[in-house]
Amino acid sequence: MTVPNSTSLPGRKRPALVIRAMRRLWRLTVDPAFRHMTWFRVLHSRDVFQPFNDTKPNRYPRIFSFVQSQLGVDARLRLLSYGCSTGEEVFSLSNYFPNAAVKGVDINPGNIAVCRRRLKRTPDSAISFETASSTHAEPDAAYDAIFCMAVLRHGDLGQPGVTRCDHLIEFEGFASAVADFARCLKPGGLLIIRYSNFRFCDTATAANFATVLSVPFPVNGQRTPIFGPDNRLMRGIEYTDTVFRKKSPAP
Repeated sequence: MTVPNSTSLPGRKRPALVIRAMRRLWRLTVDPAFRHMTWFRVLHSRDVFQPFNDTKPNRYPRIFSFVQSQLGVDARLRLLSYGCSTGEEVFSLSNYFPNAAVKGVDINPGNIAVCRRRLKRTPDSAISFETASSTHAEPDAAYDAIFCMAVLRHGDLGQPGVTRCDHLIEFEGFASAVADFARCLKPGGLLIIRYSNFRFCDTATAANFATVLSVPFPVNGQRTPIFGPDNRLMRGIEYTDTVFRKKSPAP
């Protein structure tokens, strides 16, 4: 028998909410990377690029293979993974470039702790990790390639109704970051940016680079919203330029 004007429907939502809360609590208990990410988001809610830890091994095989073809598989290189999360990208790059020195940096000390524990289990003197919020401490012209994959963005900007980004991140911060990447790259070095909320071509730094690879996004894949120098959403814009080569100084 159905009771008229029953309030049972809203009540059905409660078990689902409880289940989600319990799952979250369980992850906070058993998953150090998730726990570090959660606390980091609480403590740094603004002006931090990508607070999420989403990553997986060999996440960008087409891009990694292209860079390998440009730099050489056996070359003795120096590579930087900026925003390395829990290290999967660094270890993947070491497989593509077995003779390279690969460094991973991340703003979240919890992520770097995870990276170092993994490195301790499988020692490799060519791999290193460091907690850093920028590349300011890196030397000039030190790297053959800098990878910045799904870092110069904020996952919450993909929510419906978002038309500005400056409540979370700003174009000025993006422009400053890529300018310092350029300082750290050798002439002829490669800058790899993927899934950013801003376009490299909108920065002054881009004039010193040439685009060498554009990668279309999957037809049915989730789109990354693009924001302009005014921090406003650029509706209908998709930016596929991905790998950029630093120009050598004019003779």
